[in-house]
Amino acid sequence: MAVVHINGIDMWYRDSFRVPADGQVFAYSHGFASATAGAAPIFADLIAALAEMRIAVLEYDIRGHDKTECPDAATFSMPQYAADLRGLLDHFGIERAYIGGVSMGGMVSAQFACDYPEYVKALVLCDTTAGNQGDPATAQTERDIVTAFERMEKIVREHGVKGIVERENRYRHERDPYATHSSFSLEEQDERNAWKIRDMTDAGYIAAAVALRTRPDLTSRTPLITAPTLVSCGEWDMFYPLAQRDGRIIPNCRFATVRRAAHDTPNYTPQHFLASVLDFVRDVEAGRDIRGDVTYG
Repeated sequence: MAVVHINGIDMWYRDSFRVPADGQVFAYSHGFASATAGAAPIFADLIAALAEMRIAVLEYDIRGHDKTECPDAATFSMPQYAADLRGLLDHFGIERAYIGGVSMGGMVSAQFACDYPEYVKALVLCDTTAGNQGDPATAQTERDIVTAFERMEKIVREHGVKGIVERENRYRHERDPYATHSSFSLEEQDERNAWKIRDMTDAGYIAAAVALRTRPDLTSRTPLITAPTLVSCGEWDMFYPLAQRDGRIIPNCRFATVRRAAHDTPNYTPQHFLASVLDFVRDVEAGRDIRGDVTYG
């Protein structure tokens, strides 16, 4: 297992990672209550395709997730997550990289781009938001997301991670209108969701949920991002109007709508997720203008 000590904690990263001597790096941050080991199968194809372009993918477990240490809850915050990623890049001597992630990983990436813009060659924000109730037009959706994190936190405090997994799996079978559209069967989704019991301690889950609902609103800062940026989101995702806003206010941005996908597009329409990222990276590498709206599916 590959571990490096960053900002007072032991952080895990995939031990197969190597910085190419003549290539580049894509630093990927995973979603909430997940881990690198739980990534959608399509990520293997993404890693292989980027390797052909001399771009290595740096995968790691975020503070409090799976194999990365879970310190005191007071150390969890979105700026701290971004600082941890900077420490990891510094450890490898990476001065500029593609920075990206899905859901919570996208929030980390947006925070990183605002705090450490000099490190960002290009930015990928998938199924995520850079806001938190700062935009009146989307404040209610943001409040709904904060309320959801509060509810999840309360369940875990009372019933543990196992308790929330049981409730989420039951909801999926009884009330989720999009679950049958996933590339995984309902049973496979249940099994993958149960990995949270392995990936998260109760304390780590609660601390991460608090960090997410109290994250800084970045909507006054994201217009200052100059790096080429891909904002993509599934059309059925509750984050979609927030992603649309971010796509409008980040100046050098491509906004991608992924059809027939709810939250976590890599698991709904994996090939469209793959195409959206690779099309963007190819255009960045070729120096083409990436701006505009595109649709996949």
